Amino acid sequence: MLSSSASSTTCTLLVGSLIIALIALYRAALPKPIPGIPYDAASSRRLLGNVPAMLAHMSKSEGTFITYLTDLMDSLGSPIIQVFIRPFSRPLVILADFRESHDLMTRRKEFDRSQVVGDLFLGVAPNHHIRQKTNDAWKAQRRLIQDLMTPTFLHDVAAPAILKKVNLLMDLWRLKTRAARGRPWLAAADLNHMALDAISAFAFGAGFEHSAVKPDLDAVREQGHHVPSSIDEPMVFAKGQKDPLLQSILDLTHTIGEVQGHPAPRLMWAYVMRKPKVKRAAKAKDECLKRELSDAVQRFQSGDAKSKDLRSAVDQIILKERELAQIGGRAPDYYSGVLIDELFGFIFAGHETTSTTLCWGLKYLADNQQAQSSLREALWVHFVAAKAQGRSPSIGEITSSRIPYLEATMEEILRCAGAASFVDREVIVNTRILGYDIPKGTSVTSLTTGASMMRPALQVDESRRSATSQVSKKEGRHREWDASDISRFKPERWLVASGENGTTAFDATAGPQLAFGLGTRACYGKRLAYVEIKIFLTIMIWNFELLECPPALSGYQSNLNMTHEPKSCYVRLREVDSLGNRS
Repeated sequence: MLSSSASSTTCTLLVGSLIIALIALYRAALPKPIPGIPYDAASSRRLLGNVPAMLAHMSKSEGTFITYLTDLMDSLGSPIIQVFIRPFSRPLVILADFRESHDLMTRRKEFDRSQVVGDLFLGVAPNHHIRQKTNDAWKAQRRLIQDLMTPTFLHDVAAPAILKKVNLLMDLWRLKTRAARGRPWLAAADLNHMALDAISAFAFGAGFEHSAVKPDLDAVREQGHHVPSSIDEPMVFAKGQKDPLLQSILDLTHTIGEVQGHPAPRLMWAYVMRKPKVKRAAKAKDECLKRELSDAVQRFQSGDAKSKDLRSAVDQIILKERELAQIGGRAPDYYSGVLIDELFGFIFAGHETTSTTLCWGLKYLADNQQAQSSLREALWVHFVAAKAQGRSPSIGEITSSRIPYLEATMEEILRCAGAASFVDREVIVNTRILGYDIPKGTSVTSLTTGASMMRPALQVDESRRSATSQVSKKEGRHREWDASDISRFKPERWLVASGENGTTAFDATAGPQLAFGLGTRACYGKRLAYVEIKIFLTIMIWNFELLECPPALSGYQSNLNMTHEPKSCYVRLREVDSLGNRS
């Protein structure tokens, strides 16, 4: 047996070793700043880095992670900073400088998609192309869906299906407008449901039987309403029984909010995806997608449909998989995880970002009456036949139109909304940004509504910029917004003189905008988003006037979930007939 002194010595050694190990573990978990890049000194000494300061900011100011970052950049006086979010991990580099963001996304090969956004897709679409690095496998997977963004498919297949769903929302809002008698109501859910119906129609065809808007339309039509005595008190309308399948899609979409910002996203996904509600939703989603794929396969294999009979994204993907299989000398796999996740990626990402953008758009147009009036006038001037005939513009008229003020309004909504708050890239070889050495493996996050885009730019010594950025500046390829009105909603900033008769043209390069990212890894669904927004704004502004809501209902505070969404999106509407009469 060990003597008491030997036992005491052994115990002391064990305790000492444990203490040393814990100290070493603690030091390993502490933030390791990248030399030179500005950061919050107090956060660098905390195990949780910037998280406590961020939570305090959100609690005191009703802000978000993004407003915390912009405030920190202002206090540090730098367009590039580093923050510490996860123990044992590299700092996250934050960039709020459009010139440098544009340069690293479009001209420099030292950057690729980062794991940050890929982690958000892990639980619901693990095989989606957004999670892949830019390599041959990624290129092959993108070929599977590349034809979905062609003008022919978007205008001939997608747009008519989307218009049908927008018109259904207009029917709902006519009922609500008449019942409300000038009172506001909460519109966010309606827009979210319309966007879900629209993207489902894009994916599965206009004949897809499930609808998120229709149950609410039936409920409002069939049930009575309590009308508040005050004209400024919001109406509350009856809601219909949610479609089980579409509710499953919404449930899966909401899981993103549970994971976003979590220091251990993979562990969080493992927990979230084991919840009974989420498991049921995932099963319902998979069964729906496989059923729609199976129906399309049977139609094409039986000879009932040909390539010219495309009805949906499912049809297009089935044809593309068959074509790629023939080229590759393999059997087609119509039910692969890749096909299912690419389809679902369109649905859950597309509907959420679009609905958020439209929410912000309606707020901006209601609070900027001159811009709204100018947009309506531009629509009336362009769609002369529709106005003369007392009808809304047709889908052919909408998709073929080029209306500078409409395009400018769309671009300004995208600039101001910042539905996607950031665009991420990962450094794949050691490089430099604004004169600072950035090691391989570092994630760089460019803010979409930060300095130089929605706030005056922070000054940067030209010598610190990359060589390609300096050359671009000398060649006049970079423009900046006027700092005096950069924070205002102003569609006119996108218009330039186009002739001696005072006409204007839309200029997409008039100034900074990062809504969809840039370069090879820019948002794949960008063209679809533009089609959806164009159809919605045209039909909405043609049929309704957006009146200002009371101040208590028209604030610009936001939440950061899957997207940067307004905390409240109320509308107060007045009908406008096709002759311009208000009722």
